[in-house]
Amino acid sequence: MLRKNLSLEDTVFALTTGALPTAVAIVKLSGPKAFPIAERIFFSGGEKFSRKRALWFGELRSLGNKKIDDIVATTFVAPNSHSGEDTVEFHCHGSLAVVRTLERELIQLSARPASRGEFSYRAMLNGKQSPIDLENLADIFKAVHSADLETVYSRKDGGLEKKVEELRKKLIGLQAILDTAVDFSEEYSSVSEQSLASVDQLIHECSEVTQRYSRFKGSNSLPKMVLVGLPNAGKSSLFNSIVGRYRAIVSDQAGTTRDAIEEQIEILERPWMVVDTAGIRPTDSAIEKEGIELGAAFLASASLWILVVDGTQKLTIKEAELLAQYQHIPHLVFWNKRDLKGWSAPPKEIGGPVLAGSAFLTQDIEVFWANLENIIGSAKMAQTGPTPTAVQAGRLEGVSKALQEFRAEIAQGFPPEILAEKNRNIMVQLENVVGKIAVDDVLGRIFSEFCIGK
Repeated sequence: MLRKNLSLEDTVFALTTGALPTAVAIVKLSGPKAFPIAERIFFSGGEKFSRKRALWFGELRSLGNKKIDDIVATTFVAPNSHSGEDTVEFHCHGSLAVVRTLERELIQLSARPASRGEFSYRAMLNGKQSPIDLENLADIFKAVHSADLETVYSRKDGGLEKKVEELRKKLIGLQAILDTAVDFSEEYSSVSEQSLASVDQLIHECSEVTQRYSRFKGSNSLPKMVLVGLPNAGKSSLFNSIVGRYRAIVSDQAGTTRDAIEEQIEILERPWMVVDTAGIRPTDSAIEKEGIELGAAFLASASLWILVVDGTQKLTIKEAELLAQYQHIPHLVFWNKRDLKGWSAPPKEIGGPVLAGSAFLTQDIEVFWANLENIIGSAKMAQTGPTPTAVQAGRLEGVSKALQEFRAEIAQGFPPEILAEKNRNIMVQLENVVGKIAVDDVLGRIFSEFCIGK
């Protein structure tokens, strides 16, 4: 039987709490016969159990009239329940014996075990939740930190719709170029160059959006604070001070850190990934060179970066180049080694936030933290831009694939009439990214990722 054809005439049950044994277990019974079935095994200690919304205390008994447990039953009357059906929740002790006995009694009374996500599926069919609500719910299950929840809830702000409209306007502009080429074929060569540049930009922007979902799905959505600088500037010492323990090896020998070291911390109640990178310098070591390249990749994707400078030395050309190249990313210059002889104050021409101190002095680290929190508090450090749902990301990947094929056709010199039609089709495909999400689009996800009791 196809899961999407599961009958709503069935009354289903499932354990909705964690693995047994536990202090309290909740077994949920939902469907048209929820109340008649519950009446056979639940006996209220006060008012007679009946079909109404209420909280009951009483006793579970088997069909053979043997006591199973003293429990609390919570009842919901359709359509005012999570699934839109009559629902009874048995709150019992989380004993394997109690729960298994209860489940056996429910099966004897013609209830059946629910499939993965079946309660949510019924809620969708009964109009209590939309397909996109279920997608968001699936992503809430993936959330590790409060920042992940913000990502899910921010979808209601319409950010993706605005982004899709921006992309659509660029396609409309491209359409005008292609339509012009149809009428003025002598301009075709310049049109091709313009088109290629436009399509490359569109592919890049589509990729940015889909990658946000990939990072979210992989629990890799934490903002990164990246420490960079020359060898022996004191990056690892500052890194250890930030994470509060001896995590990175500290040595006077250049090139000690040959790989990026990551550690998760919390700043202003938000999780961050702190990254200590290899010192930037020319090297013949393949391993060290790979570490430096990895550090550059981290820096390019950083939400915040810290340039650690050896204050006993002058600012080098390479350090100045880093400041110029990545000035658009929020950053802080830590002018290190204030506790050593030969240290001198940072030059005024550096510009931007500069903090003088030592990674080994407690008072300097406290000042460092105050400045760091001020930077983070005054700017949005999380990944910017909308994060799509799984279905929307899949649709956008389809748009990206179509754009890549379109680009290849432009490069091969396809006639502008064909290209113009292709562009119109891509516009329709793009509009569908935020279009209606059908039940079938999320069925597979419900039953593959949701737990039995959801």
